[in-house]
Amino acid sequence: MPLSTFNDHNEDPLTLARRSAQPRGRAFIFIALVCFGVLVATFLLYQAAQSQQAQRTEKLLNVEVQALTSAVERSINTQLTRLSSLASNIELDVPSTFSTWQALVQQTQQDSAYISSLFWADSRKEISWQTHADTSHNKPRFSFDVVGEPEGQLETDQPDLTRWRIAYPIYSHSRAAPSYYLGAVVNLDALVGEVTSDYLNKHQHLTMTRWANDTVLLGDTISPFAAVGSAPLTLAGTQPAMQLALWQEPGASQFISLPILIYIAGMLVALLLGVALYLAEVNLMSRRAAQTTIDYLKNEIEQRKDVEQQLHFIANHDALTYLPNRHALTRYIQQRVHESNAHPHDLALICVDIDNLKEINDLYGQAVHDQLLVELAQRLQRVRQTDDYIAKISDDQFAIVGSELSPLKAEIYAKQIRKAIEQPFFHDAEEIIVTCAVGISYRYDASMPAQELLRHADTAAHRARQLSHHRVVVFQMAMRDHLHQKKDTEYAIRKAIQGNELSLHFQPQIDLKDHSIAGIEALVRWQDTEGAVISPDTIVRTAEDTGLMRQLGTWVVNEALETYATLLAQHCAPPFIAINISGHEFQDSFLADTILRAIERHQVPPERVQIELTEQVFIENLSQNQHTLHTLAAAGVSLAIDDFGTGYSSLAYLKHFPVDTVKIDRSFVADLPHCKDDIVICQAVINMAQLLKLKVVAEGVEREDQRDFLFDLGCRYAQGHLYYPSMNIHQLTALLTQSQPITRLFN
Repeated sequence: MPLSTFNDHNEDPLTLARRSAQPRGRAFIFIALVCFGVLVATFLLYQAAQSQQAQRTEKLLNVEVQALTSAVERSINTQLTRLSSLASNIELDVPSTFSTWQALVQQTQQDSAYISSLFWADSRKEISWQTHADTSHNKPRFSFDVVGEPEGQLETDQPDLTRWRIAYPIYSHSRAAPSYYLGAVVNLDALVGEVTSDYLNKHQHLTMTRWANDTVLLGDTISPFAAVGSAPLTLAGTQPAMQLALWQEPGASQFISLPILIYIAGMLVALLLGVALYLAEVNLMSRRAAQTTIDYLKNEIEQRKDVEQQLHFIANHDALTYLPNRHALTRYIQQRVHESNAHPHDLALICVDIDNLKEINDLYGQAVHDQLLVELAQRLQRVRQTDDYIAKISDDQFAIVGSELSPLKAEIYAKQIRKAIEQPFFHDAEEIIVTCAVGISYRYDASMPAQELLRHADTAAHRARQLSHHRVVVFQMAMRDHLHQKKDTEYAIRKAIQGNELSLHFQPQIDLKDHSIAGIEALVRWQDTEGAVISPDTIVRTAEDTGLMRQLGTWVVNEALETYATLLAQHCAPPFIAINISGHEFQDSFLADTILRAIERHQVPPERVQIELTEQVFIENLSQNQHTLHTLAAAGVSLAIDDFGTGYSSLAYLKHFPVDTVKIDRSFVADLPHCKDDIVICQAVINMAQLLKLKVVAEGVEREDQRDFLFDLGCRYAQGHLYYPSMNIHQLTALLTQSQPITRLFN
């Protein structure tokens, strides 16, 4: 049941309703125009207020600079008055010596903090004397301003006002021309700074410039955007010598000024007005879209109900066959369990496990695979009884729940199902045969949950699959116990492999001609917590199933070679050691390199190492395995086929693979010399090996009549309890080093 399809080409009504609820474009334009008008009005008011504030600021600065100029003039005139008074006194009695002059001027210099030194110049303005504070004595002549002369005017062209040189004329003979000059070096910068420190705030600055050319004499350059108040500074004569400018930093009072308040208020009004208009538009459009949304939601609810029903169907049914899935089957069984608590034995679950679906998919493609599953579902529908519940619980499993079925009826019903499933399936006139395994489980008591009933049926189907010819298998509790025991054993072996708890045993191979030890075979062993010894087949099978075969194989190879190297060092090693390699290990393309590196690491001659192979190696991944075996053979390692004849025996791999030994499986030796079939098989293997010049080893030789018969057939080597069982390294070392007469080959 597919999901209903929706129209993807047009937008859904809810989207359209939401879009219609959004403000219109012309509303945005109107709001923008209103806000723009408010902002323009705000800007005009801001400019007017700012212009008025600038005018008021300049007026205030002019008033302040007038007061400041008067204070500076008073302070400078105070210094000039002192110098003028001293000049008048000296003019009455002109000193003739430096010491006399120095005594006269010393007190004046000490009384003034702004006069750094005094000097005495002649009528040519050349310096005659100066106090020690003046460092300009090296200059015989320098410029200075003169005050006190008729029509005198200060030039103030001195570059450094911290050393402003000013002098008064001394007339000793005639008033026509000065005879001498009494001058002082005044720190005008410090004087002005001291006077103005009480007048200026942190945002105001004072700049002193020349009156003639606006050259800055003191302070910072006036900012071009600052409000300025200025006043002339007259020190002598009637013309101003300098100009004082009081200016304020641009934006110093912006945060509290009226223009800023107007600007902020205008921005807020524009923002609030825009928001109010926008909300009004949204409210209007929302009301218009409300009915459209309500109508759509009603329709949406109906559609969602339909979709939920479809999703519920999909969640509980197989997408290919439309049969209920495992989840639906579990719920159905739970429901039936609750309904049938009064009759706990009337519920049966039949699990049908389809074989080879993956191979069919690989051979014919996914489309044929799907067609086959649909056909199988239809066959089950045709064969089912009226009240049965059919489900597809995995890709290759179907389940049928039947009621009112006795064990006998359930088995008959299961056989009918199997017969229907295994009917030929035709694709393009090609017949496809499908086989299946069927498992049956019953609800034995009222407390059995649905999952357990499913698990029992699956276990029975798995057991049916293991049989040589698939049958109908009814679940028994012994199956579950067997599975638990197998799981526990697998877990323990896995833990033993990972924990390095395994050990190697060794079984000698005997040369029947002289009864000497011709070699030893390394066999992996493990003893569980109860003391039981686990066979190598169980360990290897568990390692293959759990993905630990590579780790186990590497450990066996290294442990066997290390033991054999020890025997070589003790000069009691047999001619070779045989090591079993699983077919799973050949999936590693570096297997040959791993074995040869281990041989080299343990310093064992390669010709004394034999690798025993199962027939699985010769039927899977032939090209890679052939390369691996030829690499080992080229290095000198001998190769043996273990359990020859029990699997896919073919003379072709004896021809194409470098094998030099075949081992007759113990199953063909056990009934010798009484079983004619075993005699024929053993004779054929031995004759074939002799013709191919291969060595033959018989496994499982436990009686003398077996040994004698095999020897008479031409088998030279044997292995079994008649001679030696498998033994640990200590027992093997004791055997190889014993002093009793025994024919052995030493290294």
